[in-house]
Amino acid sequence: MDLTPGRRDDMPVPPADAPFAEKMAYYRSQHTTRGVRLTHLVGIPGVAFSMPLVLARPRLGLRIFGLSWALQVLGHKVFEKNNPALTKGFLTYQLCGLAFWCEEVAGLLAGEGIGGTDAPPERAPAPAAAA
Repeated sequence: MDLTPGRRDDMPVPPADAPFAEKMAYYRSQHTTRGVRLTHLVGIPGVAFSMPLVLARPRLGLRIFGLSWALQVLGHKVFEKNNPALTKGFLTYQLCGLAFWCEEVAGLLAGEGIGGTDAPPERAPAPAAAA
């Protein structure tokens, strides 16, 4: 099973000049389980909340920042079995994360519940390279 970021469901990492919609599609392909979505539902606003707090109360702000990031990375490792998408483009996928969070919250407010599945999608093994 190949769960390397950028290879799930044959979704390649979009090039840097790709439209934002393509980058969002890639981001969504890396966040398919309920577990990772729940960790991000808490972790993303935690990071956003901690940023101004770092200036006002550095020790507390840095602690919240670190814990929020750790929660999200843990979600990827435990539930999604992949690395965070932001390793493919830090600023771009930060913005995708905020947009994704807004989509999730809108779904919750609309009564749709949390999206995702219980386990990451299965992939057929990649064919062996010809010698």
